[in-house]
Amino acid sequence: MTNNPADVVREFYRAIASKDAPALGQLLLDRFASDVVVTWPESLPYGGTIKGATALSALFGRMLAAPDPIGADRIEILGLVDGGNQVAAELKFDWYAPGSEKAIHTGALELWRFSDDGSVLEIRAYYWDTAACKAAMFAGRQQ
Repeated sequence: MTNNPADVVREFYRAIASKDAPALGQLLLDRFASDVVVTWPESLPYGGTIKGATALSALFGRMLAAPDPIGADRIEILGLVDGGNQVAAELKFDWYAPGSEKAIHTGALELWRFSDDGSVLEIRAYYWDTAACKAAMFAGRQQ
């Protein structure tokens, strides 16, 4: 396993894209600080902050185990900016509201922050179109 922060980011998205729960679980265990903080846009119905590697592992485990896509699916890295202890990842993906079969083609910029020992301390997501994601969430509830 690499100590390079940019490689950790690549490994994370590779595990998510391939739905490789064991690889993702190992990465979370090995490279994420126990008190890691992940923040999604507050404007989304599920937006907010998740604290702790255990909570994050449970969340991603449920997402990867779901029979239908939930949230971001078919994630591709368009580019990485490696700033040492900070890495920015430009992503494109199809986003699915829970229970919806219709994808929103969108993307995000995710800013990763690492400790001096290489542990992931924080991920902050900036989605391109939170209004479309929110509309899809509410449309799914009306069906």
